[in-house]
Amino acid sequence: MTVNIDSGVVNAYKPAEGDPPDRYTISATALSASSPPPAPAVRSNGKGIVVDATGPLAYLLVRVPEGVNLVVHSRSGNVNVTDISGNADVTAESGDVKIMIAGRAQAHTRNGSIDATVGAASWPGVLRFSSDNGDVTVYVRTTAAFMARMHTDDGTLFTDFDLRGTSIGNNETIDAPVNGGGASSVDLWSKRGAVRLLRLVPQA
Repeated sequence: MTVNIDSGVVNAYKPAEGDPPDRYTISATALSASSPPPAPAVRSNGKGIVVDATGPLAYLLVRVPEGVNLVVHSRSGNVNVTDISGNADVTAESGDVKIMIAGRAQAHTRNGSIDATVGAASWPGVLRFSSDNGDVTVYVRTTAAFMARMHTDDGTLFTDFDLRGTSIGNNETIDAPVNGGGASSVDLWSKRGAVRLLRLVPQA
């Protein structure tokens, strides 16, 4: 499922309690009842569902079917993705991104912060999280094995994994293996902001 939105807060969740797991829901709330924008358009691109929301909205609620991956492109507004069973890939021109899922995730924002919880124990390739102007915080399972690269041009780095890095002026970099490393990687970057890689400890 792909969501394209001009302006407004996006809230994405799994299907509502009692709904079939393969059902999707799109619900938009206008900023003004007197001059609402066009209703979001839903179409198929041959690979899945595409939602196009033009004009300014207050909120766009998206319920993602079980096992379906979500891609969000937002020009303006915060994006929140919670408890979907698929993976998430979010790009926001201006707005904060918050992701909390059991699978894999990636996120980029030009102006805003990222707070992401990646529940996957392993993944192929690189998971990338970046912000031009904002903090980047990512939680990864404490038992996951991967290569970690953290960098900020003007900010600070922090991790509670046992990693060491280097600094030159305001630039700080960490490039090191976690739990022995491997083929998987996590790349965290901020041009201006703090970068944090934190342990996600499974609940007892």
